[in-house]
Amino acid sequence: MTATTSQRTSTEAATQLDELAAEVARLAAQVAELQQARAERADAGDGDDQPPLYSTVEQWVTTYLLPTFPRPVGEVGMTRWHWCEQWWRHDEAVIRLTALWYGWEQARLQMTGMLPWLRDLGHQLPILHGDDGPLRNCGAGSDLGEARHHSSSEVPTQPAPEDWWSWWD
Repeated sequence: MTATTSQRTSTEAATQLDELAAEVARLAAQVAELQQARAERADAGDGDDQPPLYSTVEQWVTTYLLPTFPRPVGEVGMTRWHWCEQWWRHDEAVIRLTALWYGWEQARLQMTGMLPWLRDLGHQLPILHGDDGPLRNCGAGSDLGEARHHSSSEVPTQPAPEDWWSWWD
C-alpha cells in the first residue's frame, strides 16, 4: 500500500466516522424529543387522574345516554324495543350500562375515543332494548297506560358433582 492510498483510506475512514457520529447525534436528539413528548403527555395526564364527568351510572343514563340516544320504545315496525323505568333493578342492564358509562368517561378524554365507544354502544343498545334483553319483560309508561316492571325469573342451576373441578388444580 502506498502512502497516498493509506492517506486516502484514512481520510475516507475519518469521513465515515464523522458521518456516523452525526447520525448518532441526530438519533440521540430524536430520542430526547420523543422522551420529552412522552413526559409532557404523562404530566398532562391521559385522563387517568381526571374525575368522571358524571358521578354515578344513574346520572349518566338519565342526563346523557337517554336524551342523546333516544330509542322508540314499544312496537316499531318489525322491531320491539323494551325499556324499564326501573332499569336499575335489572342486574344485567346495570352491568352493561355501567360498562358503557366507564367506557364513555375514558373515551371522552381521547381525541378519537368516541369512535370505538360508539361501536360498543351500537352493540349494547340492541341487547339492552331487544326481545331477549334484560328489559324484555317490562314496558315503558305512555299515554295509554302505566309502566310495568317485571324482573326476569332466575335461571335454574344445579351444583357440579364433587370432583368436577378437580382437573383445574
